[in-house]
Amino acid sequence: MRGQSARSGIEGTVNIYNMKKGNCALSYSEKERICEEAFIKNGPYWHIYTDGTKMQNIFCSKEDLDTGAWLLAAACCLCCKVRLITFELMGNHVHLIVSGRKKDCLELFDIFAGKLKRTFKRKGRIIDWRPFQASILPIESLQALRNEIIYANRNAFVASPEYTPDSYPWGGGCAFFNMWKTHIKPTGLSSLKVKTQRSLVHSRDIKPFKGLQVIDDQVYIPSFCDISLGESFFRDPRSYFSVLTRNAEAYSLVAARLKDAVFLTDDEIFSATIIHINKEYDVKQPAALSPAQKIETARHLHFRYNASNQQIRRILKLSPEVLDELFPQQS
Repeated sequence: MRGQSARSGIEGTVNIYNMKKGNCALSYSEKERICEEAFIKNGPYWHIYTDGTKMQNIFCSKEDLDTGAWLLAAACCLCCKVRLITFELMGNHVHLIVSGRKKDCLELFDIFAGKLKRTFKRKGRIIDWRPFQASILPIESLQALRNEIIYANRNAFVASPEYTPDSYPWGGGCAFFNMWKTHIKPTGLSSLKVKTQRSLVHSRDIKPFKGLQVIDDQVYIPSFCDISLGESFFRDPRSYFSVLTRNAEAYSLVAARLKDAVFLTDDEIFSATIIHINKEYDVKQPAALSPAQKIETARHLHFRYNASNQQIRRILKLSPEVLDELFPQQS
């Protein structure tokens, strides 16, 4: 299955765009029914993640992230009972959205983690791997799956102003509904010199990885991540990007499940603030709020959207002392 995933991923995306004429004729309910059928057929689904608050940085450079992506691809090849729907490699944590039996999905993570430990040890990196443990949560509805996919695909975008949700090269989000997949021609790993293959997958035995593909020494994401399956859970590209950019409430639900830290950008928190104060106080700018209204709005942003004290301070111009009293920081 893994050896064919690149071809099926590319063709799946081509089909999505080629069927536009027919797809446009479908009603909302018909599109939704097709998505529900895909959801029922391909489960169960899980969100595997690690806690970055307890882990030192693993991926400290582009080279480290490239290595991590190759090792995840290799783990997928060795654990063919699991389908990787999307993923995001961050400096000190990872997100994997997967389908398969729970024990098989955890085995995928264990293989990936084991490869990371061995490879970085050979590189001379001293890392305390004890906090790098998998947490796994079931995803039990189509809408929840959509939200979890989006949450993972937004992770780097929220953490860094350098990236958009579809430009981060070490996650599945860059391939979702992206037409570049129909124009580029990746190279098959097996067409490279054996020494190069071994270097990229960090393994002497290269037979399990012959289905992987390469672009400029980076692993081609659709060759191990089932992007076309992930896309099938959305009615069309517009519905995907709508959830990606406009669903702060959904992000808050996922963040609460994962006990995650900041998950909205300053711009998104500001938009949520404007909506709230316009509805509650009929004002258009935070500067027009009274001190009491600012306090109530700060509580709303903190508890509803998990906004950090720093974000609230920047938007509401409240003093650090007031915010620390409202929301004491854990030492």
